[in-house]
Amino acid sequence: MNMTNGPSPSASGASGSRGGSASKTERPRYGTWVRMRRVRLVALATVACFAGSALTFVSPWFRLFLLPGVLFGYITLILLLSVYRLGRCGGDYQQRIHRFIAEEAGPRPGEVLDVGCGSGSLAIAVAQAAPECTVVGVDLWDENWEYSQEQCRENARRSGVADRVTFQQQSAAALAFSDASIDTVVSCMTFHEVRDAPDRADAVAQALRVLRPGGRFVFVDVFTDSAYYSSPEHVREVVARAGCSITQESSLRELLPLPYPLRHSKVLGHATVLAGRCP
Repeated sequence: MNMTNGPSPSASGASGSRGGSASKTERPRYGTWVRMRRVRLVALATVACFAGSALTFVSPWFRLFLLPGVLFGYITLILLLSVYRLGRCGGDYQQRIHRFIAEEAGPRPGEVLDVGCGSGSLAIAVAQAAPECTVVGVDLWDENWEYSQEQCRENARRSGVADRVTFQQQSAAALAFSDASIDTVVSCMTFHEVRDAPDRADAVAQALRVLRPGGRFVFVDVFTDSAYYSSPEHVREVVARAGCSITQESSLRELLPLPYPLRHSKVLGHATVLAGRCP
């Protein structure tokens, strides 16, 4: 994950960086947070269930396939609509969220770390919003996701910021940066996906560990979803133990109106903006 999916100049527009302007004929390929393999599997299950229910002429018991068919069909619809809304044709909400984070981070000089950079969208948006900064994006890019380090580099090149944005393969649970070495840390919809940390909030602590005194952090994640975090209070305690203070804690849909189905609890309904500073 490594919704999110928002404003500063578009990530697909021209960049004011020293790297020059992005090509007018090549747009970055960011994709969306929704894994298309999952969409295909659920869609296949839907078709299989309805195909099974069509065999009721053999036995009435085949009607039982209708119930899971409807359920899988609903999930498929939610996933497909999410892909549409997050993408360029449906409002470009993934990019809007990333540009929103970039604006919240501010046009500060120094080094910025994007934890869980995915396809590079947020890292590039930050570089475009803050021409004096350099950005490092880190991700595992494992087989569970449809992103790659090479895709990130190509997107940075196409956006004209390749000279200020680099990408490294690292786990959010064990960042290979020294303590207090980064000026700004951002992350979007990543921490809840960190499965090599016993507590998802440990990844939050790891991101704050590398923040310099006076540094700023802006995180978006499903901090209110009990499926991933024991409680929002626990996340606040982790931030306090890291020596940082929270200046903003708001539901994403309050700050950026989200259309259906992005505001659904299984999509971005629990997404929270958590921002603050390290004294």
